[in-house]
Amino acid sequence: MILVTTRFPKIVEMVTKESNPIDLRGLDPDEFWKFFQICAFGRIQDEHGDQELIDIAKQIADKLKCSPLAAKTVGQLLIKKPFQEHWMKILDNKEWLEEYHDNDIIPALKISYDYLPFHLKKWFSCFSLFPDDYKFGKLEIIRFWDSIGIIDYPKQNKKFEDIGSDYLDELLDNGFLIKGDDNNYVMHDLLHDLSRKVSLEECAYISCSTFEANEIPQSIRYLSIFMHDDIHVKSFEEEMGKFKERIDIKNLQSLMIFGEYSRLHLVNVLRDTFKEIKGLRVLSIFTNSHSSLPNNFSKLIHLRYLKLMSPVYAEVCLPSTVSRFYHLKFLDLNQWKSSYSLPKDISRLENLRHFVATKQFHSNVPEVGKMKFLQELKYFYVKNASIGFELGELGKLEVLGGELKISGPENVRTSQEAEEAKLMEKRNLVKLGLVWNRNQECTGDDILFLEKTGDDILDSLKPHSNIRRLCIVNHGGSVGPSWLCSNIVYMRNLETLHLESVSWANLPSIGQMYHLRKLKLKKHSWDISDWT
Repeated sequence: MILVTTRFPKIVEMVTKESNPIDLRGLDPDEFWKFFQICAFGRIQDEHGDQELIDIAKQIADKLKCSPLAAKTVGQLLIKKPFQEHWMKILDNKEWLEEYHDNDIIPALKISYDYLPFHLKKWFSCFSLFPDDYKFGKLEIIRFWDSIGIIDYPKQNKKFEDIGSDYLDELLDNGFLIKGDDNNYVMHDLLHDLSRKVSLEECAYISCSTFEANEIPQSIRYLSIFMHDDIHVKSFEEEMGKFKERIDIKNLQSLMIFGEYSRLHLVNVLRDTFKEIKGLRVLSIFTNSHSSLPNNFSKLIHLRYLKLMSPVYAEVCLPSTVSRFYHLKFLDLNQWKSSYSLPKDISRLENLRHFVATKQFHSNVPEVGKMKFLQELKYFYVKNASIGFELGELGKLEVLGGELKISGPENVRTSQEAEEAKLMEKRNLVKLGLVWNRNQECTGDDILFLEKTGDDILDSLKPHSNIRRLCIVNHGGSVGPSWLCSNIVYMRNLETLHLESVSWANLPSIGQMYHLRKLKLKKHSWDISDWT
């Protein structure tokens, strides 16, 4: 059995030849009234409630078409100011007259939007640039806001991630967003329609198979295109030609191309359309060859946010010109599935804050310490034989946070060199992994040297006490680090501890780790009964 749901009559006509459609209405009026009371008053009212407000609420409820979505958004508008004058203004709003059919709740949503603070209106409008049913990652949308310059930084020293998170919470509280189980955000399709309506003069989202250039306002500055191969290329080429004549391409601030496409003709149409772009702050594009990129890609020196995607089958390397984008703050290669090689001078991106990518990319950044504002580096491989992969590079990353795995500590020769990583100063780190490589061939003298120095080196890799998850694998020394085994009070926030292939004479006193929730021991030589 196939179940199809839609709010578009044309879709119903297409799929109902052999079946009888069910027209889903709003809630039962009595049940809706109870629900709306909870949204507007915080609870169901009784005879002791404010009768004047209750009467106004009933009249507003009659305009909401028994829609839970309308009840939630308008209810938030009412509950914040439970005053008769405010509620009457909403009841008498002329926007109610703009409904196009009996079940139209867009006027109710538009009234809720009109009462948003100016800053929330700006941020809400940006959602119009994403496809329907798109799952928004918190940092993804915050990075976009920051890149186009609509995050207002307060005088106090507050990170843009925290400011953006506050924005999302406000939109969530006002009923304009829904938070999913996976911590992503989604927007109801009617609210998505509203975002496109209110941002019409600045933002445009077009589908390659259905758009008409003449419907796009000339004033747009932010553009998104949904692409796929299954279209009439000639028609698309004609419309894009009209679009190029109609819009001042040089003034575009963002260009995001969603979907995958491989037809060379489509690639050439897009390259021709956007060959004059030069002021972009945001570029997101799918590419299976360098020809998929804009002609003057190397000249997009104002970019703040760059997202590049590629398929597994494409034999294409990251463009070497990426390292020229000095102002770049966010580089997203999480969906880049081709070659993992990076330009040798990638560390020239000194203003980079977030490098969203797999560990293959993170472990391949020479002289990463030059990226002094970098906040995430999931993987670092110590390679003393290669310039730019010494532990001292980590010491220069003062705001590094999240998770970090250091592989190859056996290549560190002195405790002083280990201290140069300055792990104890990285208060934003939450997860730390230290993994020694035992597969390399060593002489007897090398093994003896590693055993003697391994204890001191691990002791010098002391992390900040904020660490929540710690993993140590293949440490060849005979003694555990003092910061873990001798001074448990220091690791007071530890929640997960993973020890693998270690043979220490001393043991961590896990009984004093009051926040510990998970302990994993693998290939150890201890008698568990000795553990206290």
